[in-house]
Order: sequence, then structure tokens, then C-alpha cells
Amino acid sequence: VRFSFLCRTTRKNKDGNSAIVLRVTMNKERRDLFTGLYCDKEHWNSKVGRLHRLSKHTNIINDNLDQIQRTAYESFNQLKYSGHEFTIDELVHKLKGEGEKLELLMDYLEQEKENLHKRMGVDITPATFDKYRRSASHVQHFLQTEYKVKNYPLVRIDGTFLERYFQYLKGTRGVSHNVAVKYVTFFKTVMMRAIRAGVLKSDPFREVKFRKKTVQKDFLTKEELSLIKDVALSEELDRIRSIFLFACYTGLAYCDIRQLSKVHIIRDDEENYHIRKCRQKTGQESIIPLLPAAITILKNYSLTPDFRDFKWRVSSNQKMNQRLKAIGEKAGIEKPLHMHLARHTFATTITLSNGIPIETVSRMLGHASLTQTQHYAKIIASKVKDDMSRIKALFQ
Repeated sequence: VRFSFLCRTTRKNKDGNSAIVLRVTMNKERRDLFTGLYCDKEHWNSKVGRLHRLSKHTNIINDNLDQIQRTAYESFNQLKYSGHEFTIDELVHKLKGEGEKLELLMDYLEQEKENLHKRMGVDITPATFDKYRRSASHVQHFLQTEYKVKNYPLVRIDGTFLERYFQYLKGTRGVSHNVAVKYVTFFKTVMMRAIRAGVLKSDPFREVKFRKKTVQKDFLTKEELSLIKDVALSEELDRIRSIFLFACYTGLAYCDIRQLSKVHIIRDDEENYHIRKCRQKTGQESIIPLLPAAITILKNYSLTPDFRDFKWRVSSNQKMNQRLKAIGEKAGIEKPLHMHLARHTFATTITLSNGIPIETVSRMLGHASLTQTQHYAKIIASKVKDDMSRIKALFQ
């Protein structure tokens, strides 16, 4: 970078003196900034970019120019050693001293993380906070891997940046297309907050769209459920099986099963029981009538005649899924078992396949909209089509 001063005769004050401008030259680009100082053109020394030292007044102007140049180099060095690349316009923005701080991405993400941490337990769940933490970590690694910097100006985030981040998630991090979309969407939520706060002036996501691919969700058939129920297991795996089957009969997600207690199980006037609970993920209320098979499972873990006094230990989601994999292998099921598969099974095999209206299923699942539930209905329709195609050859 180079900072020099020029005397511009095209811009004069009422006394006829010419404006002194600071010329910034960087990477073969130039920008001129008005210094607020004027001089007599005849007193200007263009070779050194200063006034001839003719009087006390000219010396004061030269001292001011020296100070401006020192400040310019200080601003340049601050940007240079802040750990991110920058353009000449960002440098000029800083030199103008318009009262706007150059916001950096990782600094903003850290501020947001602190704000979310304060709200945890109030209107933010630990799961949401953990998602934010993981997302911020991915962004940090992305900057270090792809841009070789520790930070990045928010104003430089554009469609190209987002596309590179998306490809980094799928390539370097090895996540699936839809998981990459989730991370980018989570990042978009943070950027929208930055726009509302006035930190970011424009929406970088207007340039690009990231859409999920339609993925066929797996579920267990009645036959596969029977295989799981009947297979001989150790006491530890039996506990995991019970929790998994309970999820199949209720549609509860892992985090909601972990929170489930007696207060969530309500008895009505007709001696029927149902679970009434807000989903941790969305806050939507689920109302789920308890099937006899679900009640039987809870009875096995109750210390009193009231099955609602059940006590069981729900391991971490990772450990549950590891144990479920072992159960699937023992039962001879090729599909990979995991806790969320139970929710899919409830929506398809347990309810929709048995004629339960989709609106009712949606309410039991605690979906925010019917659109979410309609995906399961498409799965059922697709399965019917596939099943019928197998017997076409028999009835030609």
C-alpha cells in the first residue's frame, strides 16, 4: 500500500485555495480521499507531496499531513494483522472514520453465542445452543481451510462465499447434501439477525438458494417390529429396546423421551391415558393417546401400581444409536436402527397405514404445519405402488 498527497486545483474553497487529497494505492487500485485541508497551489511541492516550508501556517499543514499519513498506515496495519483479507474499499472505509466499526464474522458469531447462552433455559434449548456452537465451529474451520484466515469481514459475505461454504461442508466435512443445507440455513438465520441489528446492510442469501433433496425416509414394518420385540437380549440392550419401542408407539423424539415424566401423562374421565407435552425442538404441543403396548412398557419400569411412576435411564443419543445398531444386527434387520427411525415408524406403520387421518397424526407428532406430515403420507403411497408393482406379473 502507498499513501501520498495531491493538490487538486479542480476543488477550491472560497479563498481560491486548492484541496489536498490523500491518495490510497493498493493492488494497482487507487482511491482519493479529501483531507479537509487547502493550500495555495504555488506553495505545493508535488515531488514530496508537502508544502514548501515558507511560514508557520504551511508548517502546521505539513504537520497535519504527517499525522494523517501515520494514521493511515496504522489503520492499514490494524487490518493487515487482524487475520483476514481486505479490499481497498474496506481500508478507505476505515480511513474515513465514519463511526462504523468493521464488523468481523467470527467476532459477531461469538457475540451471538454469548447472547444465546444467556437465554438458554429461558427460550433457547440446550440442543439449539449446541447446534449454534457446532455451526460456528464449522464456519471457523472453513475460514482457516479455504481462506487461510482466522476472521472475515461481514460486508464481504456474498453468494460466492456461501457457495464455497456449502461445498466445504459436503466435501471437506463430509456431510450429506441435506445436512449441509441445514448448516447453511442455520447460518442464514444468524445473518438475518445481523441485518435486523443493522450490522449487515444487505442479504447475501439473495444471490443463492440452497434446497434440500427429497429423501425417502426409512421406517420399520410390522414384521420388523416383531423381530425386535422377540429377539433375546441382555438386560442393558433390553432397556434400550424398551425405550425404542416406546418411541415407535408414541412418536416422541429422543429429546422428548428423555424429558418425559409423570406430569406429562394425563388420565381423562373415561380412564384413558394420553401424553400431553410441548416438543423441545419446536415448542408445538403434542397430544398422544397411549396405546396398550406403550403402557405395558412403562409398567415394566414402574416402582408402583401406577405405571406413570416409571423410572428408566435414557442414555445419550449417540450411545442409544450404537446399542440399537447391535439390536438390529441380532434381530436380523438390515435397516440401520436409530432413535429417529422410531418417530418415522409411528407416523407410517403405526398410524397412517392403519387409517389414522393425517391431521390427527400431525397433531400427535407436534408438527408446526401439515406440510411436514404430508411427507409421511407420500411414503405410504409410494410403498403401496411398489408393493403392487411386484404382483403385476402374476395378473396379466
